[in-house]
Amino acid sequence: MWSLDVAKKLKETSNAETTFATYSVAGLVKRNFTQAGFLIKKSTGFGLKRDMLMGSSTGKAKYQFSRKRICIVGAGIAGCSLAKILAEKGHKVTIFDKEENASFSASGNKILVTYPRLSAHDSPYARFSLQSFLYSSNFYDQLKSKYWKKSGVLMMNFDDNSKKREESLCKATSKEDLFVKLDKETASLRAGVPLNHGGLFFKDAGYIQPKKLCQEILQHENITTKYSEEVLTINTEHGMHEIITNQSKSEFDELCLCNAYDVKRFINLDSITKKRGQVSLISTNDKLKNLTFPICAGGYLSPNLKGEHLIGSSYSQLESLDVLDEEHDGNKIKINAIYDGELEVLAGRVGFRTVTKDRMPISGKLNGIYINVGHGSRGSTSAPLCSQHIADMIDKTPPPFGSKISYAIRPERFYSKISE
Repeated sequence: MWSLDVAKKLKETSNAETTFATYSVAGLVKRNFTQAGFLIKKSTGFGLKRDMLMGSSTGKAKYQFSRKRICIVGAGIAGCSLAKILAEKGHKVTIFDKEENASFSASGNKILVTYPRLSAHDSPYARFSLQSFLYSSNFYDQLKSKYWKKSGVLMMNFDDNSKKREESLCKATSKEDLFVKLDKETASLRAGVPLNHGGLFFKDAGYIQPKKLCQEILQHENITTKYSEEVLTINTEHGMHEIITNQSKSEFDELCLCNAYDVKRFINLDSITKKRGQVSLISTNDKLKNLTFPICAGGYLSPNLKGEHLIGSSYSQLESLDVLDEEHDGNKIKINAIYDGELEVLAGRVGFRTVTKDRMPISGKLNGIYINVGHGSRGSTSAPLCSQHIADMIDKTPPPFGSKISYAIRPERFYSKISE
């Protein structure tokens, strides 16, 4: 594993602050890293291992990041997380959104629940679901924002399918660092609410308040926001991108489309659709007021937010933005699996998810343009990892996951070239 060729490649992509550690203290490993240009030392091992090898780089990397002017279209979770990652790397980012502020469209609910949709089977979908959940939880932790609550989330075993999924996950791992199984009584006690079922409790899951979090993320010296500015035309020539909006014309080194279903205005992506989702805002009561973490079953029930809870969500083909009573009723029926009690609806909100036929997001580069869309109803979980993927592509640094996931989320799988 630690051949001289590998050690030299690591040195080429390292800077003066790069460090490494390995359990191996073999003489061959020491010689290869020393010959490649690392300073090494033997240290106390990790866990039951007596010794381990630690090292640090010397000098500067051969490859230096070039700071670029980058345009992002869309200021939802996908666009804002990408802007934050790129800005932290030193790039100059301009983010355009046709709405009057960040997170007004698909990401515009009062809260978004961040939790995993795990599978016991080893597939690209399962791998991505786990990695995106772990990454997003850590990403929000590092923001140190009051608009991220790592409250934990209970995934209920409320029907035959959810019970089978729970059983297969528990068989696949006995570790409790990812989730713990709670019976009905224990789950109710922890929730502070009488629940109808138990389930799996994910301690590192939680929820964000997307509008406030996105606005906070974009307060960075390397980020310029252009609200109420709709991108009308994109001209890509000689590696540069000319962006023409309803107010201005500008040029950028790189372009990323994070504008959900509107991506189809600029790139012909087949098999992506938009699905209407209506959430309902209900008033709290004596039973619900102590709930401090989200509960997910057929629908979801949010914790108490200043005397209110969010429940949802509908899933339909309707194009209307009108709030419908029948979809309020449908949301309340879904909550019956979680909790028995009267629900008083105060208001509702309609948004449109961008979904793909294989349930995987679209993240990568196509025709010289980066794309980060198709996150469905789990954008707060999947978007940050896809943003890191695109940032690494721009900087030509190693991706955050393996080739199977990269291939599964590539934009080309839905691209249809229009004949001229």
